[in-house]
Amino acid sequence: MEQDKGLTAIINSITENLTTLVRGHIELAKAELIEALKNIARSSVLFILALAMVNLGIIFLFIAIGFWVSETFEMATSTGFFISGGLLFVTALIFVGIAVAKLKSVKNSRKTIDSLNATTASILSFRPGKNN
Repeated sequence: MEQDKGLTAIINSITENLTTLVRGHIELAKAELIEALKNIARSSVLFILALAMVNLGIIFLFIAIGFWVSETFEMATSTGFFISGGLLFVTALIFVGIAVAKLKSVKNSRKTIDSLNATTASILSFRPGKNN
């Protein structure tokens, strides 16, 4: 009888220690995840600010191109800006073409969906009370 109480106490102690260990790992994972999310948020804000600066730089670059074209080819300033704007639209069309080509190559994700369906079917086939 006394051995059973000692064994029960040992099992209870192991269970408590295991529970504490698991809770500690969960708290550590939460803390690491929160820190990672904060870093991602900070990096995202900096990236967005950098994109805004690049956008402003591109605007000033095309203004400079407009003035350069008008002075170099002795045209009206508005003509230089029309040429600069045309270059901007041609560049945008090239980027849209590249983006469309990239999107067309992404359409083949059928393997992942089929694999997920197969995994789900195999897990469901091992349910208790179901004949295998």
